[in-house]
Amino acid sequence: MEKNFNDFRFSGLNYRECSNKYYTMNRINNDETKIVVKVESDHLLKTKFGWALVLNRSNVVFLKEWQVNCNWYGNYVLLEKSYFQIKTWGTFEMFDDSTDLLSWEAWLNVAKEQRDYVDEDGDKKIVRWEK
Repeated sequence: MEKNFNDFRFSGLNYRECSNKYYTMNRINNDETKIVVKVESDHLLKTKFGWALVLNRSNVVFLKEWQVNCNWYGNYVLLEKSYFQIKTWGTFEMFDDSTDLLSWEAWLNVAKEQRDYVDEDGDKKIVRWEK
């Protein structure tokens, strides 16, 4: 069987096509080492080599282009525990010095909250990753 990049990128997340334009997948893999989190635009910054996920006033996690998906449904980031390396870089005035998001466990908890969230209409918010 021929492997493709998505098999590597989304491995363990049970990804599948949900339309001609989008994939859907689980937010967390079985061993909790890979997650997909929906983030606000303020948390993402385009850089020369990819993206920076802004965690607080001075800390970021650098991401590759293929780890970020901005589409009509929102902004999604694909994080992997072994590559979750926090760097001190830049100053982001709109953020405070909070340390709440400076650990893998914090982001894993965010993914779990998003996975379990049900809106007022009783709908779960699924991941929609644009192809």
